[in-house]
Amino acid sequence: MGLALSLVLVGTTCLSAQDRNEQPVKQEVSVQRHTMLERFAPDMAPSAQERVEKKKEHLAVIALKQSVLDTMDMPERKRQKLLEDLRKNPFSNRLQQAFADVKFEEEDGIDH
Repeated sequence: MGLALSLVLVGTTCLSAQDRNEQPVKQEVSVQRHTMLERFAPDMAPSAQERVEKKKEHLAVIALKQSVLDTMDMPERKRQKLLEDLRKNPFSNRLQQAFADVKFEEEDGIDH
């Protein structure tokens, strides 16, 4: 009886975990409302809306780089290290070297 009950509980939690992963995660981009630059040089500081747009652009670039890393043929350990670098240190030498080694195939019909 106890074994059957525990199997039902485990099965239910596994199914509920799968349901949560299917829903897309929506991230709200937020920036600090007032910056130190606004305080001392308000004419030089970008507005909050401009900073939100720049942050969205930055997140889009990170997502693109992550998708490129996911399609590259490399060991999983190296991929995890590069993804960690992408999040924590996007200008690391290891990450720059990985993208420098990418060889792009030329498409037919495009003249350079």
